[in-house]
Amino acid sequence: MKYLLTALFVFISYQSLSAQSITVTTVPDQDGHNLYTFPVQNGSLIYSNQQFIFADAQIVQPEAWSLSPGKNKLAFLQKEGTLFLRSFDYAGRILIEQSLEFFDPDDSTLDVYQLSDGRVIVRDNVANFSFFDSRGEQIFSVSNFAQSPDGERESRFSSDKYGRTIVLYNPVIAYSSSMGSRAQLMFGENQTESFFRDDSREIKSLVVSDDGAFITLIASDGNNDRVLIFDRFGNELFSLDADGVLTGAVVSDCGEFVTTFSEARMQVIRVADGESIGSASARNQIIKATFFPQDEILVSINGILNNNRISNGSVTAVHLSRRQIASENINIQLSMLHTDRLNLNWYSSNQFRTGGLNRDLIIEARF
Repeated sequence: MKYLLTALFVFISYQSLSAQSITVTTVPDQDGHNLYTFPVQNGSLIYSNQQFIFADAQIVQPEAWSLSPGKNKLAFLQKEGTLFLRSFDYAGRILIEQSLEFFDPDDSTLDVYQLSDGRVIVRDNVANFSFFDSRGEQIFSVSNFAQSPDGERESRFSSDKYGRTIVLYNPVIAYSSSMGSRAQLMFGENQTESFFRDDSREIKSLVVSDDGAFITLIASDGNNDRVLIFDRFGNELFSLDADGVLTGAVVSDCGEFVTTFSEARMQVIRVADGESIGSASARNQIIKATFFPQDEILVSINGILNNNRISNGSVTAVHLSRRQIASENINIQLSMLHTDRLNLNWYSSNQFRTGGLNRDLIIEARF
């Protein structure tokens, strides 16, 4: 069922509201982090010029790499004549060291995905995914080829932290006169089920929630984006045709609300009926926005994103029911390890914590 937004929404602007107070601090043990130092479990990761240093381990110029969502394990593909898969824990101890003799080390579509439970997935040959257990033994392989005679881009992998909900998707499938996409759930070896297909829209982003309960997908025709939310079984819960191009969409932990955001505007939509319960503008580009229903507060991280650097950073917080807004500049240098892994999490009442930056920020809003 498709939900259409009406013009009946609460609009919040800087001109109509007096600013409230907001403070932004960093986690104390990360004060020494520079643009190349990122927090991982019980330590830090230094990443610069394709060189990785964590604890006593050092990796230089891997073919592909991945930090687990729980920041407790790292996986690398390294070309040493043949291709090697290596996985480390946060202390630099090697967990997996496996020669991948039947993989082409010169394959330009190689990629690796590290899960927090120790499993590793390797992509090769555009759309083939090989699953390895925590000991490095290959369990099975799955092909995600769309079989379009006009071609397709590399397939992608998305899952929750522990791989309970796994999605394989084709972001772009070429047809004779259009570009489409599809996504399917993977339940095990030779057990896949398609839950999304669109012959005229590309998949711009696809995110599985941390608990695996929801899949948030943005499909785009280049002019107007469509936001869809599915449950872990692929049932469609929500569909919204946005008026223009979006930067992202985030579903709340309870699944009752979705936050959409574009360059300088964000809004919160109730999933049950598609009604917008509030929107706001930011002073500069919105990089991430999330609504926290327990506090009725919408929070955004803003700034100018250039590669993985954020300049002119700021935070905006909006109390939707009180129609109050606060904004504060971030006066430290910020960078991201993965540009698609910046997140905002509830910390305590009216306090929120970022993840994915070189320093975790604690945001406190007072209304």
